[in-house]
Amino acid sequence: MPEAERRVARNSTDSLCVVGAEALFIVLPFVVIAIVLLQKGELSKIAYMPEWAIAAAVLTGLSLVRFTTGLLHANPEVETFAWERVMLIFSLIVILALVPSLLILALVLVSGVNSEYLAVAQIFLFLLSLSLFMTLGWTGQYILAQEKAAEPSPPREIAVISSRAAGD
Repeated sequence: MPEAERRVARNSTDSLCVVGAEALFIVLPFVVIAIVLLQKGELSKIAYMPEWAIAAAVLTGLSLVRFTTGLLHANPEVETFAWERVMLIFSLIVILALVPSLLILALVLVSGVNSEYLAVAQIFLFLLSLSLFMTLGWTGQYILAQEKAAEPSPPREIAVISSRAAGD
């Protein structure tokens, strides 16, 4: 395998690892909550928590930010991206993922009873936003990694700190 292809494959894998690690830290509180509820014998309550909708909204926003950051730092070959299509994708994500997550959150917080429909909807939106974060986040991180790999790294300088007193 040529060196350029090896570097592209490595950047792709590294980018997926970075985004995957962030996603694991997002899922971690849900694992802890599940363990606690399991210990209390109340695991069935996990689907009704409003935290699912909060996490879905945050993940959707993070995926948009990560993807946008990658596109803004893209090299000239990627800048030929069809910005009209990118804006359409962003609009669809906001309309189909972010707004519904916030609406479901409001309904879960306002409703006095546990609704199975709301529970299913917020977990579905969480899984949708997690997949958006993994795909758009990976894409943005990959573009950033490509840009960093293309830049020659400047030589590092070592700063020497003088420990003498000012009067010496």
